[in-house]
Amino acid sequence: IKGRHNIYNHFDTILKDAEKSVVIMTTAQGLVRKVEGLKQTLEKLKKKGVNVRIAAPFTKDNATAVKSLKGIAEVRHTDTNARFCIVDGKQLAFMTHNDEAVHPSNDISIWVNTPFFASALQGMFDEQWKGMKPLK
Repeated sequence: IKGRHNIYNHFDTILKDAEKSVVIMTTAQGLVRKVEGLKQTLEKLKKKGVNVRIAAPFTKDNATAVKSLKGIAEVRHTDTNARFCIVDGKQLAFMTHNDEAVHPSNDISIWVNTPFFASALQGMFDEQWKGMKPLK
C-alpha cells in the first residue's frame, strides 16, 4: 500500500474487522496522526470490547494525543523504532520506512493476512510490552 493516506484508510478498514485485539506500535509523530485519523474507530472498538494496546515514544509534542487515548486504549512508552498494526493476531500491516525519512506520499505499508507471522510478531510484542512504561 503506497501513500500515508492510503495506509491510514487501510488501517481503518482492518481495524473495523477486529473482534478481540488490536496492537499498534508507532513513532511519536505516528501516534499523533493515528489519534487524528483513527480515534473514532478506536472508540468503537473499545465499545465492542476489543482490547487495544498502543506502544509509542512519549514526548512533549504528543502528550495531548497520548492523554486523549485514556479510556480508549492502553498506551505505553517505548523507545523501539517500529511501525506496525496487528489485528486479532491474524492480520498484520507494517511500514517499511522510518516516517521521518520518507515523504508521506512515498510511505509504504505491507499488509498480510497470515496468522503464522502475525501471531509470531504479536508474541514478541507481548514480551516487550511487559517492560514498557504505562501511561500515568
